[in-house]
Amino acid sequence: MSTQDTTQGPKARPKWFGAALMLLALVLVGLLAWGLRVFLFPNNDEPAAEPTTSASQTAPSSASASASAGPVVDADAAWDCQSDLNNDDVSVADSAPTVEEWVAGGYNVIPFSEFGGCQKQPSGLRVGYAHTETGSLMAAATYSVALDPSVSDEAAQDLEVAIAEGSNRILLGERAQRIRDGLEQSDDTSAITRLTLLGYIQNSYTDEAASYRLIYSAPDASGLEQTLIAQVDLVWEDGDWKLDPASGTELVTGSRYQGQPYVQWGPRE
Repeated sequence: MSTQDTTQGPKARPKWFGAALMLLALVLVGLLAWGLRVFLFPNNDEPAAEPTTSASQTAPSSASASASAGPVVDADAAWDCQSDLNNDDVSVADSAPTVEEWVAGGYNVIPFSEFGGCQKQPSGLRVGYAHTETGSLMAAATYSVALDPSVSDEAAQDLEVAIAEGSNRILLGERAQRIRDGLEQSDDTSAITRLTLLGYIQNSYTDEAASYRLIYSAPDASGLEQTLIAQVDLVWEDGDWKLDPASGTELVTGSRYQGQPYVQWGPRE
């Protein structure tokens, strides 16, 4: 007779038990994945929240920005056209700049080139000069014969765009108004029409101010040629070269030529 082993070992599990455990594990994994999705992502049925920081806002593409933006202009310039001027830093103290053409302006002819005079005012005055020595010289040659706020209401607007701010500008504006109103006699400008620019002397130049003596020839009362000097001072103000007037009654000062050497430059060159 055999002896029966009474030691209790682990009970045998039915075959379906393992399959049930596997199914339960799959269900738990599925529930966990669903919970993470709900936690991390918004419900598809609800709109996503709007971004609240500037960093999350969508910037326009470079192509669309370029299409809507205007021309790039130097922040230091008063006129858009100045961005197209020649801004080469070349001294004119001993060598005259090239001028494309001398055009009618004011009472005489003025230089017009890639260095300045790109903006034409209603009065006909040309402004808009390069912030260089050449640009300052072009402005000096223009303002000396073409700037006169007393001739018309349009020319009166040139006070602010072409004459430096200050008490002299105020006085010049008041005098120009009296002349336009017929309350004061204007100076004889016929002599300016007979001036011929021969050259210049550069007194000084910095990025903020420039000073020139312009050499002119003109016939006197007897028809003989005489040589004169016009002192023209300028300042760089509000993005352009502006005339720094000699006084509250004179834009520039003149004197007789005393034989000083000068750089030849003018419409006859």
